[in-house]
Amino acid sequence: MQQLPLFPPSDNRHSRTTQLDGESETLLGAFRSLRLASGVSLHSVAREVSQLRSLARESGMISLTQLFTDMSTVARVLREPRSPISHSTSRARLLAAQQFIKVMGRNLRWDPAAMLTTLDALLPSRPSTGWHTAGTLLAGSRGRRRRRGPSLTVSDLKRLVDAAAETSPDRASRDRALVALHCFTGLRPEEIVTLRWESLVNEVTPTGTYMLLVCVERAGRSLRLPVLEPAAEAVRLFAWYLNASIDSLSGPVFSARRWPEETLACRTARDILAAACRRAGLPRVEAVELRSALANWLHSRGLSEHEVRDTLGINRVRSVDRLLERHTALEAQRRVREILDR
Repeated sequence: MQQLPLFPPSDNRHSRTTQLDGESETLLGAFRSLRLASGVSLHSVAREVSQLRSLARESGMISLTQLFTDMSTVARVLREPRSPISHSTSRARLLAAQQFIKVMGRNLRWDPAAMLTTLDALLPSRPSTGWHTAGTLLAGSRGRRRRRGPSLTVSDLKRLVDAAAETSPDRASRDRALVALHCFTGLRPEEIVTLRWESLVNEVTPTGTYMLLVCVERAGRSLRLPVLEPAAEAVRLFAWYLNASIDSLSGPVFSARRWPEETLACRTARDILAAACRRAGLPRVEAVELRSALANWLHSRGLSEHEVRDTLGINRVRSVDRLLERHTALEAQRRVREILDR
């Protein structure tokens, strides 16, 4: 069957900057809490919330209630996205929409079963000639892959942190702390935007100095990860900007501008990081490039793969090896050139 028509011309130039209204933010907060309470991982919930925001942005609507009472619009956004996306992203949007209907439908006095049936009927599907060929057809390219990012050094990480502060005075300390946590901790992006002041603790080391630690939950495990000094300094400065100390603050570290009790959106955090990359003269980077650079820096300072794993909160040493492989290859090439140039 032919691929569905993709990416029609946009009739809403401001769709990418659409902000949800207060009621929708409240609904997303309730949805997030209910999903977490049911045992779903923070990473999965953050992805679902992000995809729900994407659906609203693509539709040009500011109300999730309005969007999900019009299944034809939801189906259109899933079939005909305004910007190129991968097939996996399109699938993630559908699953997020289905979960939102199931979880929030009863509270909003919807009929979830009827809504899901309607949405399913509006999406085309392959002929059911076999269990392995039947299924819903969604837009998106199956061959689309994430571009390979640059191999960064610790100097690049420091440039990013400094560049993040080159913005308006009321945002400089916040953006610097946000980017520093991306660059100099093992925290995942969704853990950074949902970070709370209560999760940050100062602990005395055996040498008598203070080290900032962050407490996170991953896969049912409680982890205490070190916040390395460049990030710890940025967080302390942010607390000082708020006229307080880390120990005296509570609530989200990075809150939404209009709703202080709501955490910063993942997309906003990505935009802040992207802006820092532009100002630092670097291509746009993802979390994996930042973690790879940090792992290489720690390894170059004498930490073993097992110690790097513990510092970044990674489950397996094999994952650390994958983070280090590109830097290891570049270092080998550099040594070969030095030998040949002698």
